[in-house]
Amino acid sequence: MTDLERKLAETLREQGGEVTPDLAGAWAEQLRRQRRPRAARRRLTVLVAPLAAVLVVLTSVLLATQLNTPSDPIQPALPGESFSLAPPEYRDLIGLLVTGTPVALTNFAGQTDRWTAYAFSSTPDGLKDKFEFCVAAVPQGSPVERSTPQYGTKGSACMPLAAISTVCAGYVGEFGGPLPVGKAVYLIKTTVQEVRLYDAEGDLSIGRAVGDAGPGRVFVADVKPGSPPVRFEVSSKEARPASR
Repeated sequence: MTDLERKLAETLREQGGEVTPDLAGAWAEQLRRQRRPRAARRRLTVLVAPLAAVLVVLTSVLLATQLNTPSDPIQPALPGESFSLAPPEYRDLIGLLVTGTPVALTNFAGQTDRWTAYAFSSTPDGLKDKFEFCVAAVPQGSPVERSTPQYGTKGSACMPLAAISTVCAGYVGEFGGPLPVGKAVYLIKTTVQEVRLYDAEGDLSIGRAVGDAGPGRVFVADVKPGSPPVRFEVSSKEARPASR
């Protein structure tokens, strides 16, 4: 080989070395790039795993709380209609004009004597057009008159009539009143045959008819002391078809 050929060969080998790819460096770079996503995923896993555990614990606690917490019971609807009656006004018999025949409600014992509670219709003195439903207690066997002594510290209990209502008036027995505790009396339209009374707890009392007073029928009932009726139901007479 001549000197010229030798120099040409050396020149070609040098140029070939310059363009030969660095395979080892390229492989190292590829490995480095592959490690980056794995490291990022590991860091993300480190962050997400505790949060997921906390979420599982909170969900379990919430479910346990809901299962252990008793739900409010559904209150059943109370039967009947609510009373809408005027409160009583207390008067002396001497100031009342008794109309019709008083209806005896019950007998009871006072401190020294036995008394009878009566229901009746009346008009106050000076108000001839104002009709009231009244309850008074007098010594047993005595008439309901202006001069008759009365039981209790409050006198007669009188209520104005609610003309547009099925129940025209009512009074619940009280201490010092003309009707003993545990009794209630109502003036109801004469078409009514049966009265069912309910207190706030839904306990039932049945009213029984004892007579008529003024425009209505008098019903008396035994009620729970301290828990007066607040609602009522009635059964009325059915109209009979006219005979041919």
